[in-house]
Amino acid sequence: MNTKQIEEILPSQVDENLQSILDSLSQNLNEVVSYGTHILKWDVETKRQGKDNHIPALFFRNVIELGDSIALLVKNSSIDPSKILLRTLIENSYGLFYMLEKNEKQRALSYMVWKAINDIKLNKRFISDNASSKELKSKIQAFNPDFDSTKFFDKEETRKLIETKSRMLGSSEFKEIYQEYLRTKNLGGKNKNPNWYSLFNGPTDFQQLSNYLKKSLEYEFYYRKYSANVHTTDVAKGIARAGDGKGQIIQIRDFEHCTEVYSITISNLLMVYNQMVIKRIPGQEINFKEWYSKFRQIHFTTLEKAKFNYKKHN
Repeated sequence: MNTKQIEEILPSQVDENLQSILDSLSQNLNEVVSYGTHILKWDVETKRQGKDNHIPALFFRNVIELGDSIALLVKNSSIDPSKILLRTLIENSYGLFYMLEKNEKQRALSYMVWKAINDIKLNKRFISDNASSKELKSKIQAFNPDFDSTKFFDKEETRKLIETKSRMLGSSEFKEIYQEYLRTKNLGGKNKNPNWYSLFNGPTDFQQLSNYLKKSLEYEFYYRKYSANVHTTDVAKGIARAGDGKGQIIQIRDFEHCTEVYSITISNLLMVYNQMVIKRIPGQEINFKEWYSKFRQIHFTTLEKAKFNYKKHN
């Protein structure tokens, strides 16, 4: 099959000048992501003791993977979808900022306990004698009475995972953190299902975390705004007025806000890099500053060249 798209909705050709801009923005994002892989390598190669020490590296890996994905979307003018990833990038970045700010070991262990508890909850749904399992089975039967769901339940690997995670929570290394999780949960309210950063009287939700990190403006102007893309509460943006009470569908892969997405992504990545270098691999501080000094010039030159009239190109 070779169905041809409707050109007015999904253009097959992009204006050469516009594509040049998108290519430059994407290339710069790729440069930042590429440097991030070096930071990740330096961090992982640093000898540290304790199970908790790999948690910041995993957060950081996720950050640069999101940055890489945004670079691919920007190159192809998929700007609205990239906002969904950018919102996730902001959330991951702030979580890492909080973990590195102080009490890194305690906060990393808090994440591990929170993750183990959620893994146990999820997998218990597939154990027949668990109450949540009965609820899941009834939903499956309501959807399709003839569907044989037994092959998904009571697997040996599921039981082993639950046992392993439960032993972890009961071990001496995690005992204090697990007790703190239960204490926080018993407070009720927003803490009924506490986030990992809520333990030890931490922020109760992401907005409070943003306030704690002194990033309340970023939360309001970017994270909250991009929530509309995640929760599909702003689908009306796909219609533009065409006069006489009529409307027309705005093309898919619309490039408006490409420089905004680019700039915010770059800003978040660089802030994360700075904190990772300062807190985890201070021996690479000079290297980072030298690289940033060169990249900064390219970054602002690209932004200047990327100025365009959206209405003219649309």
